[in-house]
Amino acid sequence: MATHCHNTPGLPDASLHIIRDMILLALDATEAPNLPEANRLEARAALAEALDVIEGAEA
Repeated sequence: MATHCHNTPGLPDASLHIIRDMILLALDATEAPNLPEANRLEARAALAEALDVIEGAEA
């Protein structure tokens, strides 16, 4: 039986870890040399915010 995070009803803790890993991979992808700087900054800010939310949900 999967445990559920108290801050995200119905979302198993394992799913939070998968989402966190996907966010980290996406952050790595923003290091691509051909990505325009404005897009890179916007993407990194959005992903960092999402990561903060996920990590807060895991606490």
